[in-house]
Amino acid sequence: MSEKKVYIIPCSGIGKVFGSIGRKTAYIVVNELAKDKTTLECLPLIVKGKKEVIEALKENKVIALDGCPLKCSYNDLMEAVGKVDAQFLTTDIVKENRSLKPEPSIIPVGKNTKQLAIKLAEKVAAEVDKLLEENMERDD
Repeated sequence: MSEKKVYIIPCSGIGKVFGSIGRKTAYIVVNELAKDKTTLECLPLIVKGKKEVIEALKENKVIALDGCPLKCSYNDLMEAVGKVDAQFLTTDIVKENRSLKPEPSIIPVGKNTKQLAIKLAEKVAAEVDKLLEENMERDD
């Protein structure tokens, strides 16, 4: 059996700075902080019900990253996969770091937006370790 990974699923929040924080967070986690432990998957493929994707998500841990209280990523995952192992809302990291007001620009993302994404990515990476540790304990 292949090694378990944690799937990071950011919302699509196109054109919105809070969605950009979520996507930037996902890339930082997958490409830097938890490189060999995580992977990304495409939310539209999940919504469409692509069988291989849904099965992979069911067999691994899943983290939803949402950019607003509508929680599209979380809700779509719950509907298509039936579970979410952890959830983060980008607006929470903004509330926790009021001095880092995100710039409205999404391309390129601004300095504060990057800093917010880094702070959230650190929290997500810690949750990845926790979820994988739970997997290992269960397998023992």
